[in-house]
Amino acid sequence: MVLVTSEEYEALEGQRPPESLHAALAAASRAERRLREAIDVLPQGVVFLDEEGRYILWNRKYEEIYCRSADLLEPGARLADTLRVGVERGDYPEASGREEEWLADRLSLMQQPAARHEQRLSGGRYVLIEERRTEDGGSIGLRVDITDLKQKEESFRLLFEQNPLAMLVHDPETGRIRNANASASRLFGYGPEEMEGLDARRLFGGEAWPEASRMLKADTPTCNADWTMFRRDGDVVEAHVSTHASVIEGRPVTIASVFDVTERRRIERRMEYMARHDELTGLANRSHCRETLRDLLPKASLGEPVTLALIDLDNFKTVNDTYGHHFGDALLTDAARRMRELLPPGALLFRIGGDEFAIIFRGAGLAQAEPICRAIIAALSEPFRVHGNTLHIGATVGMAAAPFDSDDSPTLMRYADLALYAAKADRRGTCRRFEVALDEAAQAKVRLETDLRQAVQEGELDVHYQPLLNLETGAIECCEALLRWNHAERGPVSPEVFVPLAEELGLIDKLGSFVLQRACREATRWPEHVRLSVNVSPVQFRNGNLLNTVINALAASGLSAERLELEITEAVLMERGPRPAAIIRNLRSFGIGISLDDFGTGYSSLSYLLNYPFTKIKIDKSFILNLHEEASSRAVIRAVIGLGRSLGLTVAAEGIESDVEREYLRSEGCTQGQGFLFGRPQPGAMLEFPEGPPPDRRDAA
Repeated sequence: MVLVTSEEYEALEGQRPPESLHAALAAASRAERRLREAIDVLPQGVVFLDEEGRYILWNRKYEEIYCRSADLLEPGARLADTLRVGVERGDYPEASGREEEWLADRLSLMQQPAARHEQRLSGGRYVLIEERRTEDGGSIGLRVDITDLKQKEESFRLLFEQNPLAMLVHDPETGRIRNANASASRLFGYGPEEMEGLDARRLFGGEAWPEASRMLKADTPTCNADWTMFRRDGDVVEAHVSTHASVIEGRPVTIASVFDVTERRRIERRMEYMARHDELTGLANRSHCRETLRDLLPKASLGEPVTLALIDLDNFKTVNDTYGHHFGDALLTDAARRMRELLPPGALLFRIGGDEFAIIFRGAGLAQAEPICRAIIAALSEPFRVHGNTLHIGATVGMAAAPFDSDDSPTLMRYADLALYAAKADRRGTCRRFEVALDEAAQAKVRLETDLRQAVQEGELDVHYQPLLNLETGAIECCEALLRWNHAERGPVSPEVFVPLAEELGLIDKLGSFVLQRACREATRWPEHVRLSVNVSPVQFRNGNLLNTVINALAASGLSAERLELEITEAVLMERGPRPAAIIRNLRSFGIGISLDDFGTGYSSLSYLLNYPFTKIKIDKSFILNLHEEASSRAVIRAVIGLGRSLGLTVAAEGIESDVEREYLRSEGCTQGQGFLFGRPQPGAMLEFPEGPPPDRRDAA
């Protein structure tokens, strides 16, 4: 490009230019100014050279980039000359020691531009050069300052090569490793030259390669994906792999960071094993037992039953205390071995406590598990030889099964525990299955023991009364005293709940005394012909204080003995020894009536009626409820009434709720009736007795 002014043209021609030429020159000058203004605002350096490589035009950015050579820049100056001066000044570090060769290479690139190339300047600066030839033989050059980019690349190179974390550069097109750092070479056991070009499939394995290939080709980054990778020698490497898509030298690549977690996983597995196993015996522990139950029980309802057996070593504490923990540990290890040898396939043995073990029988019900448990009891009853000493222990077992007892893991464990302690309380060295009654008793004991004691102390218990009527006359002949507990928070608590609990906790004597004293005092306000009936627990007979309790209540209240009637169940008569019979006879000697309650529901034996001086039989309400539907119930009722009449006993029926039931019982000759038809249990103050003379009836007492 050649630019001349009008003055230069006049000097050359010796004459002033015509007006048209002057206007053209002015327009060219304006175009030059505009061109300079346009290229000055560009962020890249721009330079125009003529066909001989001389400077024509350049912008400010070009001057900034070559600031050390800016004093050499002027129109007509040769680029080759400025380069040579710059080499002498040290502006081009890459030329050091090879100045002429460097200059020749640089000028060759300018004459025959092919592709972009980089140029390093003094001060650590880098320039990307792109040059193009013009139609008139000149050239246009662009200069881009890439110093920041080169610094980032250098930082990445250092981070990549010197990173202790294994790093790979993967080529998605070929599926091979383009580059790998020293850490990756050490991790996978390859030399640096072997890693370059290595098929990545060899690192991930053939089966995992399709999924690994998708990860390495993905545009979206992957963070800490778990992979099993392989070393050159075939050893497994457990790794977290993170990937990131990038571009290097114009080609898409995936940079993969591989974090070796093999040792950490080994430690984790060891810690997990220790957390789930007993160190002494090597058996799985309580935590593992719970997890196994939780995993297995959902299948129990689908036809795969699970039986849990809890085993407690009998007398182990005595051995441990006598001989020391060294003997105890050896004994536990040997006991675990004996149990393990008896287990069928699929059964799992756990140590869940000091001398407590558990067995989970998979796919087996109680019928299949119980013989194994009995065999274990027998095996553990055999003598143990420990450090030259013969030791004797034993074992007691409690069992529960899913889904029959429960399909909930904590509940099944608790049920088996209840069965175990029930077996220990009954007789050690036995095997017991879970029963619902065990859970009910345990729940009642935990929830109500404290409250029951407090209720007795603070007067929360009360006595209600339910009348027994003469079915012929309709007159009230007797009132049964019934203990009631209105809990401050729970409301009314059923006697079927708290009375058995009182028996178990040893509170029944105190409760029995309370009822007798309260009821006897209340009965003194009733008409003389109305008798009082009080239930007596078998435990009261067993404790031996019943006679004194009854006599004291009668004496304190002034109620005559003939007006008191004690109701007992067949459980009293089943007590071994002479005590129950002696107490009953002593009570009768005072004139106190004895009623056999719930007759027909237990082991009813006619010998009871012959051997004990009963005055009344009470037909259980279960027969009355089935009166209309079952002929057998009517047959039993008819037989009991006939038996009572023959023996001269009063026969009372419980649970009468309709006129039809009353009429049937009356027609069969039943003497007394009790039930909601005649009145519900109520406080003594609410009882009402019709005025008039007492009914004409035979006194069975």
